[in-house]
Amino acid sequence: MEDQQLLEAIENIRRDKHEPWRYILFTLLNGIAQGVGMALGATVFLGITIAILNLVLSHLVGFPILGYYATELTNMLNAVGRHTPRHR
Repeated sequence: MEDQQLLEAIENIRRDKHEPWRYILFTLLNGIAQGVGMALGATVFLGITIAILNLVLSHLVGFPILGYYATELTNMLNAVGRHTPRHR
């Protein structure tokens, strides 16, 4: 009984009950906002991760065995950075 009253109250509150286009537009804008947020978050996270990795690898260059691999990986990262087009 209480569940039915709650469902009726929610149905009465919904503004888009008789306006399906309003619901579609709201859902579309919500999806776009979530996609942009995820893209920005992933970009910031990966940028910080690569910067930290580059910093750590530059300090490992002095080690005999790890230094070789760290140098190669740093050179690869720098080469990719040089060949990536810059947007202005």
